[in-house]
Amino acid sequence: MRKKRHQSLIPLSHQHHHGLVMSHRLKQSLDPSNAQAVAALADEVVTFFRDHLIPHFDAEEKALFPIIEEHGGRLPLIDELREEHDRFAALVDQLGSSTLESQQRARLLRLFGQTLEAHIRKEERVLFPLYEERVPESVARQVGAHIERILKRR
Repeated sequence: MRKKRHQSLIPLSHQHHHGLVMSHRLKQSLDPSNAQAVAALADEVVTFFRDHLIPHFDAEEKALFPIIEEHGGRLPLIDELREEHDRFAALVDQLGSSTLESQQRARLLRLFGQTLEAHIRKEERVLFPLYEERVPESVARQVGAHIERILKRR
């Protein structure tokens, strides 16, 4: 039986749930021949990125990642996650291109969904357990407050 997620990580885990729902939609319900539906979904992903992922990534990069490395040393995992955050931004830029054909946009949406799911799973299964193992409770409470402040600013 898996232990409960540390309280300081719960806001990020809740957002991960929403990301997994979006990922599932992108992988399952996309008909590339329906250009209007593909364009609408691309617009939805751009909005999701702006309204949800940017603040989420900001909270991870400013509140979570530095503390994990402070208590566990430099980790290639953190570099990898930062690179993935940048990759999402690049995918969103591509999705917003007016020159994309529906088939290309649909492929990008599927890639976004697959990448998002893998990214979330990596954080939930690898990063968060490292945090829970290495970060002392008193520090974790401070991190939780910092995460909350960042997410509320958005």
